[in-house]
Amino acid sequence: MKQVRDDARRVLPEALDAADADGPMQAAGVAMAMRDWHRGDFAVAAVSEALRTGSDETLDAARASDDIQVRRLAYRSWLASGRADSDALVQAALTEVDIICQSLLAEAVVRAAVRDRQRDTLDRLLAAHFARIRVEALAGLVQIGQPEAGEDFLADRSAMLRATAQWAMRRAGRDAAERYRMMLASGDDSRLRGVVAGLGECGTVDDVESLACFLRHERPAVRAEAVRAMRRLGGPLGQIAEMLTDPAPAVVRAVAAALRNRPDLLPAERLWELLDADQPRHIRRAAFKVLIARDTWTRLEADLGLVADPDDKIRARARSDLTGWLVGDAVTTYQMPPPSTRERLGALIDAAAQDIGTRTAHLLRWHLGLSR
Repeated sequence: MKQVRDDARRVLPEALDAADADGPMQAAGVAMAMRDWHRGDFAVAAVSEALRTGSDETLDAARASDDIQVRRLAYRSWLASGRADSDALVQAALTEVDIICQSLLAEAVVRAAVRDRQRDTLDRLLAAHFARIRVEALAGLVQIGQPEAGEDFLADRSAMLRATAQWAMRRAGRDAAERYRMMLASGDDSRLRGVVAGLGECGTVDDVESLACFLRHERPAVRAEAVRAMRRLGGPLGQIAEMLTDPAPAVVRAVAAALRNRPDLLPAERLWELLDADQPRHIRRAAFKVLIARDTWTRLEADLGLVADPDDKIRARARSDLTGWLVGDAVTTYQMPPPSTRERLGALIDAAAQDIGTRTAHLLRWHLGLSR
């Protein structure tokens, strides 16, 4: 009723103002849960104001809440209150684990540091464990005219921070790709993974040869980055295709992604072999991804053959891909498979009927021109 709502709106701010230190924090949890309700915004606004004007103890407790929504609301109120000094904001940014709160804090700190040209504050943020914070700090340094600071972060493990560092180098009038080449030539492999990745991001096809040697590096992370770099720079994928049996799952995932648009680089027979139950799980999963990218009939054959696979991820992917073909691709598949392929698919549909359901089996038979 409108009268009840009006009474609640009138009483809520007074109740929050009269509550003890725990009151606003407890109310915050309820308000955030109500936020998506019709007219629930009023409660959130009232609690936000109570936190903003409440005691430091109340805000500190709310910022430490286990309820992530309450914590985010508390940080917004804390920033809006203007009570937090620079040191407190920096310390909070360095220790907060929630990415939304991190963004709120980093943006506030960097905005003030850029305004007051406080390089020391930005340098403190550059030591943060979280890449998101370091990105904001480096962007702030560029804004105050210190783009050369980006050189120290060219080989960072974070792609987001590498991209920011490369941008900073351009602003400084320096060639990031040339710096990566120098780092590779130095023989220092302490940051090799980031160097290989970075050169793949801003190098040229002329760098492919120097990167190819890292496809056999002893460290899986470096091999995976070399695969990604070769793909980005348009290098030959033949060597990469052979790495689908790499013992490291991260490398095999990178190879499967590289072969997504060239699934023909490995013979279909070889891919079927890699789907055998005695193959490592990560290799089977990658072989399946590449196999279903080859052509329509190979895709359906692989899906139907794996809808009951013991590997839960392969089973789920096979069923999902089969549904995707029926919903999105079947209507644009105008040609029928050769008779031998159609016969093989029909047998697979019969074998999989219990797992895919009678309706799906019927639809598949209809699209394939199989009478039943």
